[in-house]
Amino acid sequence: LKVAAAAAADSSTQPTTKKQSGDEVQQYLQRIQEATRKLIPFTKGQSYSKWRQIAQTSLPRKFARGDEQEETTKIAEPELISTTENDDDMTRKLDNQQRQRTKDMLSDRDASMFQSAAVQTLKERILKEEQEQEAKEKASDLLTPLTKEQRILVEEAIYGKGSSSDIVAQVGTDSVQRESMSRLAPGQWLNDEVIHYFMVMLSNRDEQLTHQTPGRQRSHFFKSFFMTKLLDEGNANPAKAGKYDYKNVKRWSKKVPGKDLFQLDKIFFPINVGGVHWVCAVAYMTEKKIQMYDSMGSDGMHYLESIFQYLKDEHKAKKSAPLPNMKEWNIVGCTSDTPSQRNGFDCGVFTCMFADFLSTDCPLVFSQNHVNQCRERIALSIMNGSAII
Repeated sequence: LKVAAAAAADSSTQPTTKKQSGDEVQQYLQRIQEATRKLIPFTKGQSYSKWRQIAQTSLPRKFARGDEQEETTKIAEPELISTTENDDDMTRKLDNQQRQRTKDMLSDRDASMFQSAAVQTLKERILKEEQEQEAKEKASDLLTPLTKEQRILVEEAIYGKGSSSDIVAQVGTDSVQRESMSRLAPGQWLNDEVIHYFMVMLSNRDEQLTHQTPGRQRSHFFKSFFMTKLLDEGNANPAKAGKYDYKNVKRWSKKVPGKDLFQLDKIFFPINVGGVHWVCAVAYMTEKKIQMYDSMGSDGMHYLESIFQYLKDEHKAKKSAPLPNMKEWNIVGCTSDTPSQRNGFDCGVFTCMFADFLSTDCPLVFSQNHVNQCRERIALSIMNGSAII
């Protein structure tokens, strides 16, 4: 306890700042606790005189001064430790006294600082854990097993007999044929028709959720043709092919909800990379962030920078002013925690699921192990006319 008192006294004399970090407070408390554990060794059966000696020795040094002898005597009075009590009771009482003395040695400033930092840290941790648990539960609901009726509908859509050109589902001018639906069977590479139609289903769901939730901002889901046009990938001139060209998509924003990109929450860009791979880029308009989601792990910076340039050109063209707060925007390549595929044909499924989960603010808790279930989810959404809520 002498060591504890000395550690506390020394620490209390050190200058502190109002913004002392939680880590420094924790280290300070740990030093106090480690010091207070270094008690004078004793064993059961020791005499009362020995217990008294321990109690006297354990007193803080300030009580040993002659001008405070009266206070020292008062604290070390024998009635604090009864001669009729057994060793366990004595141990408990001495421990309680030791904890009280250590607590008293902490200055009000240090105690207040520790309490406020510790409480704040605890609150933040609890809130984060609650949010993560809520998000996981919400995400798990998105992957619930199909009912018997749903399974019949999905199997008929994927494996049903008929002409490959039969229209299986249609909304407005968008449709999906039987041959495209058959690609939702395990081991098949998804084509643009399935992915485009699923983006329409996500848009339908987003509209429903916005009507059900006052204050919720809409999102928009472009088709992969948008990026093809933005980068002029179909240009027959090799010198222009693959080069950014805003005028090719200048009119596309007229179809977004509210006809104003800058009033949206998120914008989703499914991208076909070289005709062999699907990825998904997302512009978080509220957060001012553009991020790539690629199940193969590429950062996709070329696409992200093109999207950012598009937003700048769009704002200048439609609002006659530069994009405000441009320096606040973050361009984020594909991160290591993005779900990844373990084969060469599931990229389209992952792209659909990235848009599915992120559009409802769900964490990406799915993996390669869920991919066939995700295929069924896409098929059911197409047949229902809206993505599953």
